[in-house]
Amino acid sequence: MEAGGLKLYPYQSYEVYGLSRNPFEQLASEGISDVESIHVYQEIDMRLQMIISEVIGNKSSIAMSIVGPLGMGKTQRLKTIAKTIEENHGKAIYVKVDTNDILKLTRDIFYALKPPKSRTNIFLENLSRKLGFIDRLEKMLSDRDEYKSRDIAELLTEQMGKYPYCALLLDELENMGSASEREKIQFFEMLRHFISNMPKGCIVAFACVPEAYEEYSKIFPAFFMRLHYEFKLRPMSIDETYELVKKRLNKVRIRDTDDPIYPFTEEAIKLIHQLGKGNPRQILRLLHYVLSEASKHKFDPIDDYVVTTILEEPKSLEEYLTRIPKEYKDLVEAIVYEFNGGPVSYIQIAKAVKRPGIQVYDQLNELIRLGFLVGDPKGNYKVPEYVRKFLEEGQAENEEE
Repeated sequence: MEAGGLKLYPYQSYEVYGLSRNPFEQLASEGISDVESIHVYQEIDMRLQMIISEVIGNKSSIAMSIVGPLGMGKTQRLKTIAKTIEENHGKAIYVKVDTNDILKLTRDIFYALKPPKSRTNIFLENLSRKLGFIDRLEKMLSDRDEYKSRDIAELLTEQMGKYPYCALLLDELENMGSASEREKIQFFEMLRHFISNMPKGCIVAFACVPEAYEEYSKIFPAFFMRLHYEFKLRPMSIDETYELVKKRLNKVRIRDTDDPIYPFTEEAIKLIHQLGKGNPRQILRLLHYVLSEASKHKFDPIDDYVVTTILEEPKSLEEYLTRIPKEYKDLVEAIVYEFNGGPVSYIQIAKAVKRPGIQVYDQLNELIRLGFLVGDPKGNYKVPEYVRKFLEEGQAENEEE
């Protein structure tokens, strides 16, 4: 709207930069419908395309691992494999591992093979039960002592071999890390047998963080020797970060510009790349926060000085809490208000916020990576020292009153 010849922008409007919205808000690829249009292709993507083409074209069978820290794009790569298999009328089983219970995890894999319920499917399921397939599986998944790795793998091979192409994709495999060593060996033994007898046109791929990958490979080297490829994701280069910024901004531009990275300057992006250590998710978080704060104050352009000003150390507890990503805010508030800043274990925090322990554990470690929390040698979590000072100052004021 116009007022006295000046154009006024509503609060938190990005129109001042010729943008319809903040393009860095969506961090995960799952929530983006046309993710290919904004994906920054790296060497691993080209190699994956070659591998998938080999499987589709020659009915090859391939097993691989994708290893990298949180936020490096592991899930997106697995989803790309799944999409290609399904586009070629195959069956892709994608399981986001959310348990350390190998019985539940194995059930999740087989459950993904079940078609939607219908009269015909119920009939076929009853027939399968009569033939012994379901009864055998349920018996082996009823108790860890009944878990027969080879037999389960053979059943999986038999079921997946019914499709022209298939894929078994396990994401966030680090989440089964707290299972007993015996259970890990049982599960990896099942996977090893499956890989040894994969149907034609099959891809087995799993993704996990480097620490878990190293631990698993020590426990069960025989399985890891069966892998055909091992992909270790590397941080984004500065040129790839420029491309990321250009692609995201281009999707929401409502006004043409000669500068594809406007409103950012090259120096600003270099600084954000440095602060994010090349991790795509951290870079996106920083870009989202900086653009959001800059738009409130109408900083134009957003240069390295603006970035430094926005990201400098908070001046109060309230400012610190304001900067916490909204999906993690309840965790930090619990640490601050219920545990006086910590140190506190992830189990205590999970109970306080009434959320699953594994989910809380992952998010607390993400907060450490983002610099909002600090870990200690005992595996506990606490606020940074400057936040501790805010808490002590608040306590002193309360005592004086």
